[in-house]
Amino acid sequence: MKPVRNVYVCLQACFFVVCLLVMGASYGDARSLYRQPVILDTDIGNSTDDLYAMDLLYKMARRGEVDIKGIVVDRQGDGFADLADIMNTYYGFPDIPIGVERQGVVNSTIHIDYRMLDDLKNADGSKMFARTDTNLQDNLDGYKLYRKLLAESKDHSVKIIGIGFVSSLVQLLESGPDEYSDLPGRELVRRKVDSFYFMATKLGKNADPGYNLRFDIPLSRRFLTEWPWEVKVYLSPSPVGGAIEYPVEMVMQDLANEEKHPILQVYRNKDCNTGQKMWDFLCVVNAVKPEVFAYSPTGFVSLDEAGQICFTKDKQGNYVYQLAGNKKWNDKMLAFLRFYGK
Repeated sequence: MKPVRNVYVCLQACFFVVCLLVMGASYGDARSLYRQPVILDTDIGNSTDDLYAMDLLYKMARRGEVDIKGIVVDRQGDGFADLADIMNTYYGFPDIPIGVERQGVVNSTIHIDYRMLDDLKNADGSKMFARTDTNLQDNLDGYKLYRKLLAESKDHSVKIIGIGFVSSLVQLLESGPDEYSDLPGRELVRRKVDSFYFMATKLGKNADPGYNLRFDIPLSRRFLTEWPWEVKVYLSPSPVGGAIEYPVEMVMQDLANEEKHPILQVYRNKDCNTGQKMWDFLCVVNAVKPEVFAYSPTGFVSLDEAGQICFTKDKQGNYVYQLAGNKKWNDKMLAFLRFYGK
């Protein structure tokens, strides 16, 4: 009976994906006329879930659901922003601007370093993955790209998806007027940003700030203090995505017919059996299809000097967090990740 049950679960999950697609299409002409402006802020180059978040975002852009205004690579160091250019080029969005972090978090753990993607060659010696932006040293700092993109945007229109560190965001919040806007950074965020979707924290009994906040507690505290309370923050706690596992064998099977896919090449060249879960893509889903989630009451988030994080319920608060789903929900979300756009 086990194979029959597996088929049934798969059919259920596929039906869920179809429902989400139809749900999106049901907005009709309004959806086709409006693409949600988003900026992705990623620490790409550390774990594979960043790649899946980007994969999903590009597919949503192809469907006309989002307009990717820019990508901020918040991981400091050589080769990380190059990965964003590889992804932009591979998925057919070579003109998406990339911001580079030059004053970021240092000495953070790298679980899976896949910067070797830029060095892979075809049998004839040519580069496996084409590049577009090959002079990244000339690119704007991440916070400067934020200022430029937000200044060009309509008020309260941009959704920021944060699946990395907050270094570029803190620099944005603390920035002053410049050639792009007369507004200081905090006011620019208050005026232009609709909401922020952030993969961070483990709330509850064993509260922990999580990977994206842990490596620089003073910096993270500055972010929590300076973020405008008028702009809502949707947290994706690590236990929610931590329950969604995409086994290596399943990944290899799903991408078997796409030999030169960057994600497949990462899995072929690196050991991805490192406990990686599908954390980051939930922020993308949250920003575009919020109806999929159940949320906590509103409240405030604080982080003390010792790194203890606390969520306090308050009707006046601007933070909510995703609630964990059951196994059925987890299976459906994995199916959404696997089959969306195919």
